[in-house]
Amino acid sequence: MLYRWIFRKPADPAKTTTLQKDNNIDPLLAQLLLERNLTEKDQIERFLNPDLSQLHDPYIMCDMNKAVKRMVTALRDGENILIYGDYDVDGITGVSLLYDGLFKLGGKISFYIPNRITDGYGVSPHGIKTAAERGVSLILTVDCGITAVEEVQIARDMGIDVIICDHHEPSDKVPDAVAILNPKQKNCPYPYKELAGVGVAFKFLQALYDHLGYGVSELESFLDLVAIGTAADIVPLLDENRVFVRLGLERINNNPRQGIFALLESASILGRELDVSLIVFVLAPRINAVGRISNAKKAVHLLTSTSLQQSRNIARILESENKIRRDIDESTCNQAIELISRSVDLEKSKVLILAQKDWHPGVIGIVASRIMEKFNRPTILISLNDGIGKGSARSTLNFDIYSALNKVNYLLENFGGHKYAAGLTIKAENIEPLRQAIHQISEEMIDSEDLAPTLDITAEISLRQLDARFLKWLKMFAPYGPQNMRPVFVTRKMEIAGDVNVVGNNHLKLKVRNDGIVIDAIAYNLGDVSMQVNPAGQKLDAAYVIEENTWNGQTTIQMRIKDLDLV
Repeated sequence: MLYRWIFRKPADPAKTTTLQKDNNIDPLLAQLLLERNLTEKDQIERFLNPDLSQLHDPYIMCDMNKAVKRMVTALRDGENILIYGDYDVDGITGVSLLYDGLFKLGGKISFYIPNRITDGYGVSPHGIKTAAERGVSLILTVDCGITAVEEVQIARDMGIDVIICDHHEPSDKVPDAVAILNPKQKNCPYPYKELAGVGVAFKFLQALYDHLGYGVSELESFLDLVAIGTAADIVPLLDENRVFVRLGLERINNNPRQGIFALLESASILGRELDVSLIVFVLAPRINAVGRISNAKKAVHLLTSTSLQQSRNIARILESENKIRRDIDESTCNQAIELISRSVDLEKSKVLILAQKDWHPGVIGIVASRIMEKFNRPTILISLNDGIGKGSARSTLNFDIYSALNKVNYLLENFGGHKYAAGLTIKAENIEPLRQAIHQISEEMIDSEDLAPTLDITAEISLRQLDARFLKWLKMFAPYGPQNMRPVFVTRKMEIAGDVNVVGNNHLKLKVRNDGIVIDAIAYNLGDVSMQVNPAGQKLDAAYVIEENTWNGQTTIQMRIKDLDLV
């Protein structure tokens, strides 16, 4: 076993019984609903069947009227409008969404995405200068801008207005923009705070289209972009995010735009039903790759293209650059692990802060995530060049990395992000003081027992409980993601039925039998277990999730084993 299995406390028996009878469901489904605080029929219906009518009024968001009024003027007067986005998937899809959405209204639109290496994150003086050279009079940011106080002032001095669409945590001082759309800013009454950057951009278009007399149905063709950006940014998949991702996935699976079709094709997953997992682990890395290795504008061209041939040409470039990115990832990750083995006392270090010269700034975020998952600790990776470090931070559920960095901001040149992910710039001489300061903060915020990897178990069941009706309900709980995770079940003393094979990159593939039911199973990165298996009568306990695997029109049920114990 790799994890300590933590079984959830059973739901209140009286509430479970009431929910079970009212909805004619079994106790396990009632428990899943109660865990999500879903007790009333209308709540359950809205959760299981999200639609656009559930979206909040966009005008509740602070400054929305100001933003819409300024954009209407720009559209009416034929002003040059620049969309300024971040170079990750959230920013790229946000730029693509705003470009298509404003172009559809007849706007004179261009876009700018900074170069990760030369410009760094967010709005830069170089980007403002580029806007001025293009004759731009209005900049609309997406997934960035909330910390760009000086840069917005530079734009104002040049006679350029700025509207900010962002979802990152605001600092005490905010830019003097025409309008700031960010549900996390102080005193904003917007009821849902966890939108991704592309989600905030969609709310802006929703308000703008409404002002111009169009219904929200006019924006349905853009939900594929919102779904990809939202899923890739690992925000909670509840409330509006759930609506965006569910409806966006339906659109991708039934009628993908040319760029997404080409991307699915080049990634060899065309024909499979796309879900959040495939977005996060297959599509997102390819879209991200160009922003990490070269220039993210290629990805915008892909997602806004109406030509299948052009889309295929760009998708091949993304595929090639993603392979380069993977090689750099692997090398950087190995170096980071070696650095930990040489210089980190894991018994004393609750947060890992690693720095090395010339690590590629484009991959340190991905590698920080991998190191965090491997060692179950918040991780900051810093690439050093000419005495300046550019860092990416990734954090576990029990440590607010943004809050921690905010407490030590006197050591940083700049930083931004949210509780689970952040970016920073730091002078080389301040890295060791940062390490010591974060160590002190982590001693107060992280218990030692939190460092032991655990697996949250929903319930122990028999495979016979996974009947057709249960699986149909389970599918309706999707899309799964943060704060609506796929349930993890445990079944004990399952028999291995047939051969055990190692496939792909050390993945264990087998069939298991329990209570007369046989099911396909796969255990990623657990191929080494095959050496310990005696197929003749071997039994195992397994913690797993249930997935549908659709290929070439055929759908089968598959157990994805997350941890196992041979018995």
